[in-house]
Amino acid sequence: MQDRLKELRKTIADAKLDWYVVPSQDEHMSEYTADSDKRRDWISGFDGSAGTALVPSTDIKEDALLFVDSRYWILAEKMVPKKGWKVVRVGASGGSGDAAVTGGWTEYVANTLPDGSKVGIDPKLISADLARTVESRLAPGGTRLMPHKENLVDAVHTPTPRPLDPLSHYPFSLSGEKTDAKLKRIRSQLDNYVHSEKWIYLLPTITTIPWLLNYRGSDVEYTPVAFAYCVLTPSECVLFVDKRKVQDDEELLEDFKNAGVTLKGYGIDEVQKFVEGSVKAMGGKKVQIFASRNTSWALAKACEPALVNTIACPVDEAKVLKNPVELQNFRNAYLRDGRAMVRWMAWMENRLVKEGKDIGEWAAAMVLARYRRQEDMYAGLAYADISATGPNAASGHYAPTRGNEAQIDINTPYVIDSGPQYLDATIDTTRTFFMGKDASDDLKRQYTRVLQGHFAVSNATFPLGADAAGLSAFSRKFLWEDGLDYGHGLGHGVANYGTVHEGPTGFVHGFSFKPGHVTTIEPGFYLEGQYGMRIESTYICREVETKYEFGTKWLGFECVTRVPIDNRLIDWSILTKEEIKTLNEHNKMVEEALVPLLDDDLDKDAREWVKKMCKPHFIWPWTGKQ
Repeated sequence: MQDRLKELRKTIADAKLDWYVVPSQDEHMSEYTADSDKRRDWISGFDGSAGTALVPSTDIKEDALLFVDSRYWILAEKMVPKKGWKVVRVGASGGSGDAAVTGGWTEYVANTLPDGSKVGIDPKLISADLARTVESRLAPGGTRLMPHKENLVDAVHTPTPRPLDPLSHYPFSLSGEKTDAKLKRIRSQLDNYVHSEKWIYLLPTITTIPWLLNYRGSDVEYTPVAFAYCVLTPSECVLFVDKRKVQDDEELLEDFKNAGVTLKGYGIDEVQKFVEGSVKAMGGKKVQIFASRNTSWALAKACEPALVNTIACPVDEAKVLKNPVELQNFRNAYLRDGRAMVRWMAWMENRLVKEGKDIGEWAAAMVLARYRRQEDMYAGLAYADISATGPNAASGHYAPTRGNEAQIDINTPYVIDSGPQYLDATIDTTRTFFMGKDASDDLKRQYTRVLQGHFAVSNATFPLGADAAGLSAFSRKFLWEDGLDYGHGLGHGVANYGTVHEGPTGFVHGFSFKPGHVTTIEPGFYLEGQYGMRIESTYICREVETKYEFGTKWLGFECVTRVPIDNRLIDWSILTKEEIKTLNEHNKMVEEALVPLLDDDLDKDAREWVKKMCKPHFIWPWTGKQ
């Protein structure tokens, strides 16, 4: 690892640069990347989904820097070499993901580097919006963000070749909307936005294009996508993809034909040639070019001298508003996955508690995958299993590997954050279990505060148009009362057999929930060096009835997760009767849904475990439903 860093630093100096930025993204700004694009992993040893390296040349006598958000603070310190590197923690107080990391490294470049510094970056790996923002911030001090067409990490190592696995057609029975109908809908939105018939729209996002064109791929681990670009005009839809990927699926080719989708080779150069030809065919200067905010600096520059205007992606906005078929897919998939999870949980508790045997974190996750493979439509994992006991659970995104795992300790919280891909929906579920007997009062109180925050959001009623960021405070209120907090976001969108983190849905400023949006709710608490806890379920936003109507629609959430919430860590003295009622109702819903499905002769333990876990807590005095 030291030799890699040394060679890269020398290459940076040879390129007449002072610093070089190594992001985690690929040229499509993807959160999860293929092996061919894991440049930051290769140079730093850190394999988290978000994090940016800032590497100095040999002329700069400083360590390389790795900026990571709170989910990875602890893990990064363990993974990154002690010599030659420094981990920079960013994104406290609710900031997590790429936005927090981006804010960290750009602030450092703008405020800490000497004036006049030359900071290089591969223009394919930074969005055009961010590049323009950084350039503007650096201008007064003379520091420059310099696009360097040759990727300097690739110059010192040979990337893994990208896969050539074929695309597969995603049928109407699962998508609920045909490709030609989706294209018609998106074109109508763009026509209304532009007020002209002379426009071009660039769509580089590989997690969005498959939804629009009803296909799935397998180029990236955990995410059913393929490397591609898409360009829309009022009359054309072009998919830029390696044509070897679409030779054999007759259904897909027929669907493309019916929807007017044509194929061209993959790459920014191919997109550039098409855009130049389209601009000329439409009459030149009056043509407006728009693009998703995930458009890279390189793609935007390739369209010059035309100006590329970035906008909120209308395809993303359409994708996250699920149609009735997609919503039912979620209900179906989470029901099947609930059965797999309780079978596994019953097995875990029998082995750990009744039999007194050891189970490692990685081994436990592998057994869960075995149960899931028995379910219809199983298509692999949606992300690396977070199976964590004790101190490991204090790192929000710790993922064990074979040979690098702890034995599960029943006397400390055990966190399982795991989700598979099913052909009808993507799963994301987290539960915290305690199988011992002597939980401390502090531990119980912290877990109960997390549970109260979860219920405060899941039970919330709010008006259409309300800023979603306001709901995040609901989840933190109870932790804040005890001087506690968590450092990640409250939740995120989830796809129908796609990415587990689907934007723009989320509890963020500028987003407002509508009926049909799907989100997770996942507050937590993490005590570094000791333990962590998180409770995550997935919800559909829907209209709700209120006593009065006050000029707007009112919204709430429907839970689709069918997994019990463990009540063995609850401090009942601080729960209200309404909160106890919510817990009872959730677990009763789970029991009524799952017990009839646990009908195999081998399911006796699972049935008994579900009934035990879902037994209601008695409320006194209480006149309502328990």
